[in-house]
Amino acid sequence: MDEQTTPKKVRRVGSIAFALVLIAAGVLLIVYQFVPQFDLLKILKFSPVILIALGIEMLVYSARPDVKVKFDWLAMLGTAFTLCIVGTAALLPLAISEWGPARSYAQSRIESQKTEAMYNALSTEPELKARTNSLSVNVWFNHETHGNYTLQDGDDCILHTELVNDYVDAETFAADCMAVMQAAQAEDLGFTRYSFSTDEDTDDGISYYLDCVASYPAGLTAAQVAQRVQASYHYDYNSFSSEADRDDYIRRQLQNEISDEYADRHDGAYPDEKYLNEETERRFAERTGMATPESAQA
Repeated sequence: MDEQTTPKKVRRVGSIAFALVLIAAGVLLIVYQFVPQFDLLKILKFSPVILIALGIEMLVYSARPDVKVKFDWLAMLGTAFTLCIVGTAALLPLAISEWGPARSYAQSRIESQKTEAMYNALSTEPELKARTNSLSVNVWFNHETHGNYTLQDGDDCILHTELVNDYVDAETFAADCMAVMQAAQAEDLGFTRYSFSTDEDTDDGISYYLDCVASYPAGLTAAQVAQRVQASYHYDYNSFSSEADRDDYIRRQLQNEISDEYADRHDGAYPDEKYLNEETERRFAERTGMATPESAQA
């Protein structure tokens, strides 16, 4: 006679968790609608509790010999879908606050006001204002705005200033940069960072750049600030990061030019190294305005 076995009960893991998630989601969304200060996003940080509930449910059923455990995949899928709905509801206002038209309008409005105020601040120094090609301001809200689109601690307000490219050295450029910063501070315009440059519309010259936080120049002289100034050297509509790179480029051009001229006059023969180097240095001095030993003696 065959031994009869008691059929096991089938328990689907995930059904209880899904039911709890549906109840919790409904309650949270109702509260979110009627309590403006309610932070649904912070509550969602506790969503891993659902995994704990599933684990506990599975352990409880597995410990019973008369129960056969199966996963309720449809319930789990519903749980994930419900969490996505709640998460979207929590993130949508934040997305509108961070990237919505109201934020962009506030940034543009503050940038325009700051730019106009900076031009007015320079009116007391007409020579400095005349050396200013352009001014612009960039504003970034780094705090949680929630509709409060005003500059607060931690936000960025950057003044970009392009000056006329007629500076003899980095120190005179740094002095004008410091004068602009002092004018802005005198009017309490609240810039957190400054970016200065000279125009690059030149095929032969030097452009200067200075980027610094607002507190950097305090207590420093123009000579000390000039140590932070970066320069870009221009020649033949090319830019170089150092004077040495620019000079090497000029010398290579001259060497090619001299070699071709020599070959044309000597039936295709090219000059020796001594002649090439001497002629290159002579023409380099002429082109850059540097004195040669011969011109210095004269």
